[in-house]
Amino acid sequence: MKAAKYNLPYTEDKRIIDIVGEHSIFTVVDKFGRVEYANSNFCTTLGINLKEVLGEPLKILESPLHSGLLYKNLWKSIKAKEKWNGVLQAKNINDVNIWLDTTIIPIEKEHKLVYLIVFKDVTEIHQKNIVLLNEQKSKKVFLKSIPFHVFSITKYGKILKVNKQFLDTEARNVVGTYIYDYISFSCYDIFKTNIYTAFKNKKTKHFKFYDFDFKGAKSYYRAVISPNFNEIGEVVSLTLCVNDVTDFIEIDKKEQEREAKYRLIYKSIDVGIIVVANSAGKIKEWNKGAELAFGYKEKEILGRPFAILTTEKNRERNIKELLTAVEKLEDNKNVDIIELQCLRKNGEEFPVEFTLSSLTINGKTSYCAMMLDISKRKTLENKLQEKTEDLESFLYRSAHDLRAPFASAQGLLNLLKEEKDINKAQEIVKMLDTTINNGKLLSNKLLEASVISAKKHEYRRIDFSKIIRNVLIKLRNASNIENIDFSIDVDVPKNYKTKPELIISLFRSLIQNAIQFSRPIENGYVPKIEVVVKKVKKHIVIEINDNGIGIEKKNISKIFNLYYKSNNDNCSGSGLGLYIVKSIVEGLEGDIKVKSSVAENSGTSFKIKLPYSNK
Repeated sequence: MKAAKYNLPYTEDKRIIDIVGEHSIFTVVDKFGRVEYANSNFCTTLGINLKEVLGEPLKILESPLHSGLLYKNLWKSIKAKEKWNGVLQAKNINDVNIWLDTTIIPIEKEHKLVYLIVFKDVTEIHQKNIVLLNEQKSKKVFLKSIPFHVFSITKYGKILKVNKQFLDTEARNVVGTYIYDYISFSCYDIFKTNIYTAFKNKKTKHFKFYDFDFKGAKSYYRAVISPNFNEIGEVVSLTLCVNDVTDFIEIDKKEQEREAKYRLIYKSIDVGIIVVANSAGKIKEWNKGAELAFGYKEKEILGRPFAILTTEKNRERNIKELLTAVEKLEDNKNVDIIELQCLRKNGEEFPVEFTLSSLTINGKTSYCAMMLDISKRKTLENKLQEKTEDLESFLYRSAHDLRAPFASAQGLLNLLKEEKDINKAQEIVKMLDTTINNGKLLSNKLLEASVISAKKHEYRRIDFSKIIRNVLIKLRNASNIENIDFSIDVDVPKNYKTKPELIISLFRSLIQNAIQFSRPIENGYVPKIEVVVKKVKKHIVIEINDNGIGIEKKNISKIFNLYYKSNNDNCSGSGLGLYIVKSIVEGLEGDIKVKSSVAENSGTSFKIKLPYSNK
């Protein structure tokens, strides 16, 4: 709309303006909203002095930068030189809110654009409207808050009014339809009978019915129909109240049996760990798997906080992860698998993989924690990491150690080619023979280690006595063996099954180790090696004892490391023997322990326990 042009007197015509505006509230501002004139009614309404506001921005107009939509439109009209009308809020000198119906009119006077702003005080009307709106809102909220549906219907079942949405249909769309549109055919008779009786007898009727939804779920309802009368006592409509009471109906026998079956199955599951807690974190359900994992009986744990199942040092971190999972569930997001460090009743720590789900029953939310004990997996992961590191070291050291004998042999051959003296040549040949034998020994050990790692062996019945005899025959050329006193004691059933190749390697490495670290005969000392094999309960126990030079206490923990060698200058070796032994024992799911002392006549004792199997 193009701005209308008015001829309005300016400040110098104040007397005329006061006469015109005697019963009006108005002011004049420039295009920036600065006051050029304000009449006495305006000053009185806001409780201000004219001199204080002349030349100042009119506060009621706010600023062009104001974010409110009302003020954006207001200033948009001012800039477009258009008329604007709306209700603005202001505060008088006593800081009391007042509302003014405001009309802004652009006026061109002597080539200057100004704005006449006419106000009407509508504070009283506005406050009454607020009261009415609040009352109306309260009524709507009350009707919607009623836990059942209330209909006003005719005697034919046509819906005249409804208090809230019904069966996913908005209230406004329900009006004008028929109550029979929302119930199944099986319920028609009970509704027709009670509607007819209420109209005819002019009395309230109570009845119950059940219905099925489109998924086949059964729901139970209670209904009340009351007549509505006109001034002469005629029934003009009915008020129908329908209340879904499914949650309050007592569970029948089949439901009770189903519930009992569920609880029996849930309680008896011992494969997984299932713990149910309420929204306060208190444990309310506890299955057999949880009892076996944590060691608490149900009566000991129910009602206690879930945090008691986590380790104290990790509790703060665990609680944060649980709260994050709960927040994700509340936002309908997927919950990631969490790894927690848990605590058994006996104080033992163990790791679990943990996932959380929520369920709501009768408006109360519970959280179901499903856990899996991953102790074995963690142990395997740690062993895998160790084996990976060993393999990397094995590859590096093998390449290095295999190069050494070849390099030595090459150097000796070069010397041999140039040597003229037959005696010196024979010495070089002996050195060359030793170098080749060392290289052969190393390559055999590497081959043995690789064969063991491959684990491609079958279980067969073995004869321990025969294996030990064959090992001693193959070691007959070992240094000092002719001076050693061997004692062999085997007491094991002939039906024991294991992997023969691995047992042979085990005995060869341990007996060879005992021979290598034996002491020479002197001052009445005789080197001895004792081999004992026996069955103890569900295990085969192998003991190899010697009275050799022993192992220093600080080195005992290192002897099974890959490529570990003794500092004894008189003893040579590949550093693979005992590493191979431990790998064999672990591969057979056994255990190996060592005791040793460097004291005279003490020596070293290896004790191995292997699970007994004859299948």
